[in-house]
Amino acid sequence: KRVQRRPVLGATATMTKRSAEDKLVAIIDRELALPPELPREVTFRSIWERYRTLKAGVWSRANEGTLQSIFQRHVLPAIGDWEVSQLTPDPLQRLLNQIASRGYRKSTVQHIRTYVRAALEYAVDEGLLGRNPARKLEVPKTQKSRARFYSLAEVHAFLSVSTGRENLVFRILLFCGLRPAELLALRIEDVETDRLRIDEAVKEKEKGQNRIGETKSESSDAWVSAPPDLARDLRAWVTKHPHKEDPKAFLFPTATGTAYRVGNFLKRVLKPIAKTAGIADFDFRAMRSTASTLFQAHGTVKETQGQMRHADPTTTLRYYVKVIPENK
Repeated sequence: KRVQRRPVLGATATMTKRSAEDKLVAIIDRELALPPELPREVTFRSIWERYRTLKAGVWSRANEGTLQSIFQRHVLPAIGDWEVSQLTPDPLQRLLNQIASRGYRKSTVQHIRTYVRAALEYAVDEGLLGRNPARKLEVPKTQKSRARFYSLAEVHAFLSVSTGRENLVFRILLFCGLRPAELLALRIEDVETDRLRIDEAVKEKEKGQNRIGETKSESSDAWVSAPPDLARDLRAWVTKHPHKEDPKAFLFPTATGTAYRVGNFLKRVLKPIAKTAGIADFDFRAMRSTASTLFQAHGTVKETQGQMRHADPTTTLRYYVKVIPENK
């Protein structure tokens, strides 16, 4: 069967094999939108922009925005104008040491080391460097940040000044340990007799249909238990829901029926109530830490890990579970 193939390069009577190959290469380059070759002498800023552009299709918008902010603030002012061929481990290690000495968290320093190393490894792959000067960089000691969690007195204060939706949301965060993006993506069909199904999350920087996507990790997709009183109130909330006939409707929708953005819900809904309750530094991370801390009094480490949906129990112990004082 004869099949027409495109593109047509030209008539065989007037085009040589070599010219046909050249034309085909030009078409392929144009279709793939290959960037121009890098010059032999380039700055780290050029390498970083090139590397970031190539990774744009892999990184999430949130991750790309975070990295760009970190590099614009800390890395590019320090080494952006250095030619990559002149970079050695010394200025790179000094950069990490300076950032750590300013009180930044270990995670920030680790991010900088990881992506400086990755960008320079790209330069090695492109033939601009013989070896990566960042390959042996060490993470300097950083000040250990004290994780915040709320006392029982603060929990009772919030519950006493909140009603309706806000009271219900606070209790879901407290007893179920949901991440805020998971909470705001809950649908009516996710509410069962004594548990909640977690299989979606709000993507803060996406728009339209892309705003609802996958959860943080594979282990995040799971069922979480809800205490009897909370489960009863959730079922009552569903019976009064304006879209109760639609199982796909969001459990806590905006006035237009869409999902809230995490930042908007925190700033406009929860923070004013928390301020009334005397909690000036209310945030979702502290709520999740509080949930795991309180849960440990009623279950084992393994059970706490399951409720928090961590793939590794060391994550639960290291970053979330805190010691509850006896007088609390």
